[in-house]
Amino acid sequence: MTFKTKALVLALATCSASAMAATNPTDARGNAMGGVGVASGDYLSAGFHNPALAALDPDSAFGVLVPYLGAEVRDPDELVDGLDDVADAFDTNDANQIEQSLRAVQGDKAYLNAGVGAAVGIPTGSVSATLYTSGLIEGAVLPDVRDSDINKAQNNNSTFEPESSATILAAGVGELGIALATNLDIAGQRVAVGVTPKLQRITTYNYGVAVDDYDTDDWDDSRYREEENTFNLDLGAVWQSGPYRVGLAGKNLVSQDVDTVTSARTGHSFTYELEPQVTLGSAFVSDFVTLAADLDLNKKKGFKGTLDVDDDTQFFRVGAEFDAFGHAQLRTGYRADLEDNVDNAFTLGLGLSPFGVANFDIAASIIDSDSYGGSAQLAFTF
Repeated sequence: MTFKTKALVLALATCSASAMAATNPTDARGNAMGGVGVASGDYLSAGFHNPALAALDPDSAFGVLVPYLGAEVRDPDELVDGLDDVADAFDTNDANQIEQSLRAVQGDKAYLNAGVGAAVGIPTGSVSATLYTSGLIEGAVLPDVRDSDINKAQNNNSTFEPESSATILAAGVGELGIALATNLDIAGQRVAVGVTPKLQRITTYNYGVAVDDYDTDDWDDSRYREEENTFNLDLGAVWQSGPYRVGLAGKNLVSQDVDTVTSARTGHSFTYELEPQVTLGSAFVSDFVTLAADLDLNKKKGFKGTLDVDDDTQFFRVGAEFDAFGHAQLRTGYRADLEDNVDNAFTLGLGLSPFGVANFDIAASIIDSDSYGGSAQLAFTF
């Protein structure tokens, strides 16, 4: 990952921290297990995965998760570096380099995500509650290379004003909510049910710039930003029989569409679509091993607009956790996108739980040499 890419990831993470919370973040434990959590998560992650999780451990202690931090960059074609090469080629007025650099980035895309989160869990024997806040920002770098510019460079013209452009597109979704859940006895079966009312702030960014002047410094300026505050709702349930669990979660049941500004430089505009997503999960949970799988039953939409963003996703996730007597946990998992817009990823992670009070979790996702991510979180139980 180059310095330029790292700087943009840091900017995205900083921006997400300023939001109230997120669309569908996960926790570091879930990240290490491929992103599972609908049936296998704990009460502190109820706001992130499934509100019913808040009631699964009514005898657990008061808990605090602060903070969760995570980021992932996917740049398999090294687009961010390629756009720097385009700007350098125009600076040197070398027609051959201009042509080659424009061809090199044509059709490429790069994606960057970052998130933060925190939670307070209050499990009880009647109605359990998990208060949470989180922040997620999803970003994409999109070149719009015009054949007319390539043709000009082919004709040894190196001093033209390019029509080609680059767009930094991002959406930050903040949430502040409370997951409320209780346990029901249905035909002799234990079923936890939960609901999460939440406030959301959705912020979109659309920054367009000429390819000969590509710079990430100003992408979050107020001129390129739109915001909308709204209310949303999650519902969930988990059936448990011994070590076996089956869960179902519906996130963001109130659809929201937020338009970006129209870029004065490129003329491009987009709409961020936040629509309901339903996920089915199953898990085997014992003292020494947890095995889990989650399947999105519908695709998660993202941006639609005058450029093709290719950011719709529908994930299948599997994960495993091996527990060493409650003191340390080794985790691994796998994530696959059924929409084939995100490359498959292997995940791994480690948890440390000294004295049963503090819990420190780290996770990493391995996609390819230019696409990977990591997350960490710290939690306490009293």
